[in-house]
Amino acid sequence: MSFFKKIFSKHVPETINQPAGKTLARFIVEFQQELNLIEWDSLKDVEYAMWLPADQDAKFAASPITEKWTQVYSITKDYWSYITANLLETLGLIEKGMFRTELPEELQAYAFTTKGGEQVILSLSKEKGIRLHFASTTSLDSRLHILNKFILYCKAWKDMIALTNEAPDKDLGFAGWWGLLKKTSEEVEKGEPLEGVGKILK
Repeated sequence: MSFFKKIFSKHVPETINQPAGKTLARFIVEFQQELNLIEWDSLKDVEYAMWLPADQDAKFAASPITEKWTQVYSITKDYWSYITANLLETLGLIEKGMFRTELPEELQAYAFTTKGGEQVILSLSKEKGIRLHFASTTSLDSRLHILNKFILYCKAWKDMIALTNEAPDKDLGFAGWWGLLKKTSEEVEKGEPLEGVGKILK
């Protein structure tokens, strides 16, 4: 039985549910529904980053976003090939049926809109992993909503892979990149305000 069929067939016990009675597959589908590919040139002419200061989120070290990213990296470091393949397939950027794919050596980035109309950039690289960059116009609540869905999506892939006895990925070290960026940014912030962390050029 193929990996896809093992995941989305009745061979995965329906009793393995997450909060609110949602199956693991449902968490995957719910984040997939947020991914609507758009042309790069249609992005707003604003800043995009993993974290940007906002009225309710002025300090990186105290931001709830920071811990969310630590959660993302703790999962994706072991399951990046599955998550990357599914993200790219959902966006229509690779052929269907590719359940694992390599992260690129050089950074690649794609723009999408969520169901709520927020513009987000997805970036992929072996050095920095799988990242989402939010527009400066996106509210803290919306950023957290998207990140929470992404974390549930990543956790669902982790659990699905365990259920189907597939092998985890080799650790490429990008969780260490995040740890160093986080530590360095927090040290800099003690002396001066940060303008953003994990920025990406539009």
